[in-house]
Amino acid sequence: MEYKLVPIEKLRALEQVFPNHLKNLKEMIYRDGVMKYALIVEKEHNIVLDGSHRHIFLAMEGYKLAPVHYVDYKNPYIQVGTVLSHRFLIEDQTGISKEEVIKRGVSGNLFPPRTTRHFFPFRKSVDIDVPLPKLKQGKPLDVIGHIADVDIQEEIDHNKKYIQEIEEETDIIIHYLEEGRKTKKYLCKQVEEMEKQHKEEKLEVKI
Repeated sequence: MEYKLVPIEKLRALEQVFPNHLKNLKEMIYRDGVMKYALIVEKEHNIVLDGSHRHIFLAMEGYKLAPVHYVDYKNPYIQVGTVLSHRFLIEDQTGISKEEVIKRGVSGNLFPPRTTRHFFPFRKSVDIDVPLPKLKQGKPLDVIGHIADVDIQEEIDHNKKYIQEIEEETDIIIHYLEEGRKTKKYLCKQVEEMEKQHKEEKLEVKI
């Protein structure tokens, strides 16, 4: 994935983050010694569409730069919803719009944690493995307003809900795969019958 190292002060948050998830992520990143994934950021207003917890980790730990993959939010192949199954719907059916995302990001009126689900025409979990020293650690930023006031049970319940979303999305994908296999089987049978017919017609012509 292509990325740029962008000054952390330029980036705008879209959502608050979960405190315990942030704590665990911090431990994982320091253990790895790298930022594995780029933040996915809307290029016109520098709004973080994907990677909110990583964004806040970098800010609170005083890193001056963040690895960013910029996207054009006007691209119709980039969509937003509130649950993973919204990947298969058009925007006005998902209960959230790109316009609202931009408004929230620019105003600083943050969504609660993990309100949005962004869908991109590329794989977002591509390792970039940027060493932390390359991000130049300095003075921490004040991010207290970006951290949601929730207890650990609320985070657990939210994660369980997210797992259920993944299961529902997987079921939909499996349905599409089964539909594709049936169509493939049908077309293969059609090809077989037409090739047989074509061969018979060629024999008749020879006779």
